[in-house]
Formats: sequence, C-alpha cells, structure tokens
Amino acid sequence: MIIVKRTYTPVPGASGLAKLLEQVSQETIAAGMPEVKVFRKYLGYHGVMVTMQEWNTMEEYNDSRNQVRQTPDIRKIFENIYPLLSETHKTEIFESVT
Repeated sequence: MIIVKRTYTPVPGASGLAKLLEQVSQETIAAGMPEVKVFRKYLGYHGVMVTMQEWNTMEEYNDSRNQVRQTPDIRKIFENIYPLLSETHKTEIFESVT
C-alpha cells in the first residue's frame, strides 16, 4: 500500500483552492479511483492545502495518472487549480512498511 501526498501552495490572495480540490476528490471517486482526502495545513504558509490518496500498488497509481489526464471533468478542474498556485504541486509517496 502507498500513500500519495500532494502539497498545493497558493499565490497570495488566491481563493477557491479548497473547493476545487474537493471537486477533484468527488470526480476521482466518480471515475472509480480512490478518494482524495483534502486537508488544510494548520501551521506554516497561509492557505496551503494537502491531499492524500491511498493506492494498493505503485503500478495502480501510475496507471491512474493517465486516467486522470484522459478524464475531461478532472482535467478541467486542474486547469482552474494551476493558476492559483505559486509553483507546481509537490508530490511525495509513502510506502507502507507494516
């Protein structure tokens, strides 16, 4: 099992990131992929959002990346997310050891 964590840092004054990420979560579930859990960072830079998504294997996750790009409803949401960010999102992958 792996956890894919993505950190989104908005530009100052940007708004709507949390709502858009919640839409991503809904659309990924509708497309048959695992839920994207959305968190607001409590300390640190203002407005930072973190998502976490659990996958059974790295292969399933890699396959999903193409599926996301080919799903117009999800792609459209990301087209609205990217202009809000100060830089591209940071992706970290954690592998279960237990």
